[in-house]
Amino acid sequence: MTAFRNVASLILAAALLQVAGGLLGVIVPLALGAEGYSNAIVGLIAAVYSAGFMVGAAIAPRIIREIANVRAFAFAAGLLASVVLFMSLFRDPYSWGLARFAQGIGFALMFASVESWLTEATPQEKRGSVLGVYLVATKISLMAGPFLAVGSPPPALEPYVWCGIFFSLALLPVCLTRSLQPAPPDPSPFPIRRMFDVAPAAVIGVFVAGFSNTGFLSLLPIYASNAPGSSVTTAATLMAAAYLGSMISQWPVGYISDRIDRRLVIGAMGLASAAVALVLAVIDAQPGALVAEILIGLWGAGALSFYGLCIAHAADRSEPEKIARMMSGLLFVWAFGSILGPLVFGVVMSSPLGGRGLFILEAVIGVVLFLLMIWRRQAKEKVSADDREHFEIAQPTSVLGSEIDPRTDTPEEDTV
Repeated sequence: MTAFRNVASLILAAALLQVAGGLLGVIVPLALGAEGYSNAIVGLIAAVYSAGFMVGAAIAPRIIREIANVRAFAFAAGLLASVVLFMSLFRDPYSWGLARFAQGIGFALMFASVESWLTEATPQEKRGSVLGVYLVATKISLMAGPFLAVGSPPPALEPYVWCGIFFSLALLPVCLTRSLQPAPPDPSPFPIRRMFDVAPAAVIGVFVAGFSNTGFLSLLPIYASNAPGSSVTTAATLMAAAYLGSMISQWPVGYISDRIDRRLVIGAMGLASAAVALVLAVIDAQPGALVAEILIGLWGAGALSFYGLCIAHAADRSEPEKIARMMSGLLFVWAFGSILGPLVFGVVMSSPLGGRGLFILEAVIGVVLFLLMIWRRQAKEKVSADDREHFEIAQPTSVLGSEIDPRTDTPEEDTV
C-alpha cells in the first residue's frame, strides 16, 4: 500500500486532467458543428490538436529538465485553463485552431510531468500494479468527463467553465504531494527507420491506431449530433461505450497475445472493428439507439485495444535496455497518424457519404490492418516464447511514460 500512497496524488491529478480532456473531446466538435462549420473543419481542428501534442511530446523532456516537474505541470495547467476560457469567448476556427494546438502541448507536458514522477516514486516490483491503477483511473475519468456537459447545448458556456475548473483542480494534488521530484529520464526515441527494422508490424500498427482511432473518435460526436434529443448526451454515451469496450477487452486480448503471435491478435482486432463498423454502415442505426451504443462498444473493444498489443510486440523484438526508446519513438509514429486521421475522416464525412462514410472508412482501415499483419507474419518469424515480454496495458500519453512500464526496468546502456 505504501507504493500507492506515494503516487495517489499524482494519479488523482492525471484523472482530473482527463475529466477535462474527455469533456473537450465532445464539446469541441459539437460546438463547431453547431456554429455551422463543415466536418472537414472539425477534422482539421482535431488534427491541429494532435500536432500540438506531438510538439509537446518532443519538448517535454527538455522543459522538465530545466524547470522541474511541478513547475512544468503548473505551467501546463495554467496554459490549459486560460486557453479553454479563451475558447469560450471566440468561436472561429482560427482562434480554436490556435487554442487546440496550445492544448495539445499542454496535455503532453502534463502527462510527461506526471508519468516521469510516477516512475521515480514507484518501486520496480510495484510498477505493473501502479500502472494498471493509473491507466484505469484515467480511462474512467475520460469516460466521465463528457457527461458534465449533459443538459447544456453545444454553444453554452458551462462546459468550458467545467474544463477550467478541472484543469485548475489538477494542480492541487501535485502541489501537495510529498513525493520527491525526480531527475527526469530522457528516453531519446529511435528514428523511424531503426524502429521499422526492429519491429515493422508495431510501427504499422501504432500508425494505424493513431490514424483510425483518433480520426474516428474526433468525428464521432458529429455522428451523434444527428440523434433526436440531446446531442451532448448521445455523444457522451457513445464515447463512454467505446472506452468501456476497450477497458473490458484489454486484459483478455493481452492474455491471448502472450500465448500466440501478437500480429495475429492485432490483425484480428482490426478485422473485428472492421466488421462492427461495416454493420453500423449497413444498418444506419440512430446514434441514440441502444444497438448503436452496443456496436460502438464492440468497436472500441477491437479498435482501441491493439495499440497496447503493438507496444508489446515492439518490446518482444527490442533489446531490454532499448525498450523505452522504442516506446518513445512509437508514440511519435502514433502522433503522426493522429494528425492525418482526423483530416481524412473529416473530408470523408463532408462527402455525400456523410455519417456512413465514418464507418465505411473505418471498416476499410480495419481490413487493411488485418492484411498487413498477415503479410508481416509471413515476412518475419514470430518471437520465441522465451523472448516474449508480458503484456501490459499501454496508452499513448507521453514519451516519459514509457519509463514506468515494467518492461523498461533495465537501464539504458546504448545511446545509438
